[in-house]
Amino acid sequence: MIMSSPSGSSPSSTGEALPPKVLHRLVEEVYLQSLSRIQNELSNANTNTDASTAQKHLCSPTAPCIIAHALLAPLVVLRLVHSTWDAAVRSLGLGLGSGFGEDRGSREKGLNKANANSAFFAPVEEGTYYPHAWHVDTRVRKAVLLGRYRVFRTISSEEGKRGVYLAYDLGGPQGCSMPAEVVIKAWVESTDFECVREVAAYRALAAAASESDDNPCRGVPHPRIASAQHDKTCDVHALVLPKLGPSLEDLRTLLPGGRFDLRMVLWVAIQMLNAYQSMHARGVIHNGAKPANICLPPRSSADASMLYAIDFGFSIMLPDVNSISGLNSNVKDRPLPLPSAHRVDAVGNRRFMSVFAHHGISQSQRDDLESLAYLLSYLFHGSLPWDNDRPAAPSRTPSDSNANSKLAAAAAVSRSYSPRSPNRTNTHLAH
Repeated sequence: MIMSSPSGSSPSSTGEALPPKVLHRLVEEVYLQSLSRIQNELSNANTNTDASTAQKHLCSPTAPCIIAHALLAPLVVLRLVHSTWDAAVRSLGLGLGSGFGEDRGSREKGLNKANANSAFFAPVEEGTYYPHAWHVDTRVRKAVLLGRYRVFRTISSEEGKRGVYLAYDLGGPQGCSMPAEVVIKAWVESTDFECVREVAAYRALAAAASESDDNPCRGVPHPRIASAQHDKTCDVHALVLPKLGPSLEDLRTLLPGGRFDLRMVLWVAIQMLNAYQSMHARGVIHNGAKPANICLPPRSSADASMLYAIDFGFSIMLPDVNSISGLNSNVKDRPLPLPSAHRVDAVGNRRFMSVFAHHGISQSQRDDLESLAYLLSYLFHGSLPWDNDRPAAPSRTPSDSNANSKLAAAAAVSRSYSPRSPNRTNTHLAH
């Protein structure tokens, strides 16, 4: 085989350099043979396997898993022959660097005919159609996200700008053969309200946990990287979280009458009080208590009794101690901010929001505990006093009707416990 000289300045003495078209054709043929090796490996593995559990390669030629990367090794060898061969391999648009996601920008320019019509080795969804290229549901499915995550189900999406998804993690030691499932929260803009607050909360909780390994933050899932990473190919900002078990809302629908018994409610109360104590000590107010935002642990968890609070998109960060009073940064010296008269936007689920939140008063730790009390009442009784016949939808605006209902209900309960001084409770709640 004749190729250009190592210096690249003049042809070799044995002949002329290969034409670029011929060189690219040779490299493409090696690539197709490598794909055949992958298909043969799968055929041999699935010979005595049921069709429903047959192995499939879920990764992409632009982001191969560790097994596919090994089967595509001949192309890596060609890159070591000469710079012109390396350029020919790169022109195919294959991500065959030392790690996942390397040189992703250059790969977008040169996908060949062999993989242009089939971005992935195997489909993971059936009957889905995403016509809008700008929608976040479409963006996260353009390629292997962050070089190792393959989205296969949409949990929820809002306004086409943000969404929550289930994905396969193809970056594990077993590649596509046994991929773990993860949860991915994706945003189109990094300045998104929920993106900013979610990342800030996880960063604070992760930093606090790393500084005190003996006392990690309980009841909070720890992301692989406590930051939203930007994927250039999909053009989204993604935060990868571990997949947890079912939520309390899922569990409630399976119970007779849709109610928890007293023992279960007390178990939820103890777990969530411990979780909120740990969060508040690290300067984070959850502001998202509802049954759908509290999950059971995964099956592989070492502590099967722990509950996890999720969805920190509406969370609030407490003021930094050092910036306020210069006190010691020890959590026991952290000041407890009191609600102020400064009005703020009310965010959260209106059924479980505190009275102060409904009236736009800045929230503090007490609002988490008040929302938790409403949550426990809902789990035990199956409904709340201010519920209508139709289910209440999440709202980001103050709801005077719900706030007044909560004031009336709270005042009635207070009068039943302190009949001698009913006006005292009403005066406290009014303020």
